[in-house]
Amino acid sequence: MRKFVTLRCSGRVSPRRWEPVLLTARRCSATCEPVDASQPLDTIRHKTLLNRVVVSTVAVQVAIVMSSLTVPVLASAIAPAVGVPAYWVGYYSALIYGFAALSSFATPRLFRRWGGIRLHQGMLVMVAAALFALLPARTAAFAASGIVLGLAYGPMNPASTVLLARYTPPRLRSRVFSFKQTAVPIGGTLAGLATPLAAAALGWRGAIAALGVLCLMLSALIQPWRKAIDNDGPSHDRDLSTRFWLPVRLIIENPGIRSVTVAAFAFGAMQFSFVAVFPTVLAHVGWSTTAAGRAMSVALVVGVVLRVPWGTLADKIGSRPILAAMGAMMSIVSVAACFLDASWSGLDVTLLAALFGVSAFCWSGIGIAEAVRHVPPALVPEASAGIIGVTFFGALAGPTLFSTVAAIAGTVVPAFAILGALAALGTALLLRRR
Repeated sequence: MRKFVTLRCSGRVSPRRWEPVLLTARRCSATCEPVDASQPLDTIRHKTLLNRVVVSTVAVQVAIVMSSLTVPVLASAIAPAVGVPAYWVGYYSALIYGFAALSSFATPRLFRRWGGIRLHQGMLVMVAAALFALLPARTAAFAASGIVLGLAYGPMNPASTVLLARYTPPRLRSRVFSFKQTAVPIGGTLAGLATPLAAAALGWRGAIAALGVLCLMLSALIQPWRKAIDNDGPSHDRDLSTRFWLPVRLIIENPGIRSVTVAAFAFGAMQFSFVAVFPTVLAHVGWSTTAAGRAMSVALVVGVVLRVPWGTLADKIGSRPILAAMGAMMSIVSVAACFLDASWSGLDVTLLAALFGVSAFCWSGIGIAEAVRHVPPALVPEASAGIIGVTFFGALAGPTLFSTVAAIAGTVVPAFAILGALAALGTALLLRRR
C-alpha cells in the first residue's frame, strides 16, 4: 500500500511559477518539501490568487486614475493646441465622471461575460485609445477622449471589488478594500509629479503617448494571470443574467445599502469638490499656485497613509460607525472652511487640508465593504456597481453645485456650508441604520 503525502513540488511547474500540487513521494523525482498541514492546498492557492488580484487591480487603478488627470494637469499646454479655453478642462472631467457613472452600472453584465482580468485589460486598452485620441489636437477628438476614458473609468472600482470580495475574508474586507483604494491618491500624486516632468522632456504629446503605451504594456503584463483568476469564479458569476438597472433596484429595495449609498453620494460630492476647488479657493485668498498645490498634496498624502489604518479599525469595530465618524469630520471641516480667508496661517490651512484628507479621502474602501456586506455573493457585482455609480454622480454634482452656488452668492461660504450639510445628512443616515 502506497502512502500519500502532501508536497509542494518544483518538478511539475514552470520555472517562473511555484504552485502547490498533490504528488506521491515514490513517483516524484524532483526536490519536494512538505506543506504545513495547517495550510491546505486550497488555502495556499486562494492566498496566491488574492495577492495577484491585489497587485493587478491596484496597478490598473493607478494607471487609469493617472490617465484621467493628465489633461487637467497639462491643460495649459493641451488647451491652446486644441484651440479651446483652458477652463474647458472642467467639461473634460465632467464627461469622464458622467459616463463613468453610467458605465459602472453595466459592470455586472460585463464582468460575468468577460471575467474580471479580461475586463481590466479592456479598460486599459480603452484608456490608451482615449489618450491617443488627444494627439491630433482636435476639438471633437478632445470630447471623444473624455467619453471613452469615462466609459473605461466606470467599471474600474466595481470590477476590482468583485474580484477582491471573492478572495478576501469578510473580517478583512475594509482593510483590503481600503488598501485597494489607495490607488486613487497614488494615481493623482503620480499625475501631478510625473506627468509635468514627462511633458518637459517629451512635450505634452510625448507624455500622453508614453502613458498610453504604459497602459497597453500593463494590459499585457496581467495576461498570464487571466485564466486562473477569470475561470475561478463560482458558476453563478457566469450564469446569472443581469439587467442594467438591477444595481439601482438593489439600492432602492435594500435599506442597508440605501443608507450607505446616499452617504456615498454626499461623501463623493465632498471629496471631488475639494479636489476641484480647494486650490482655486486658496489662490483667491492670496496663495500662490505652488503653495496651493502643496496644500492639496498634504490631503492626498494623508489619504494614502491613513486609508489602511482606517480600514483595519473598521474591520475591528464595524464599518458603519467609522463611516459616520468620517462624515461628521467632513461636515465640521467643511463648515470650518467657510471662514477661510487671507488671515489664516500656513499651518492653519495645512491642518484643514490634512483633516479633509483624513475624512474625505479615506472613506470609499470602507463604504464599498459596508455595501457588499448586505448582499449574498451572487449580488456583490450589483451592490458594488450601485454604490460606486452613485459616488460618481456625487463627483459630478458636487463641483457643479459648489461652483454654481459660489457664482450666485459671490462667495464660497454658502457653497462650503451646503457640502457640510450634505455630509451631515449622510452621517445621520448611517447612525440611524444600526
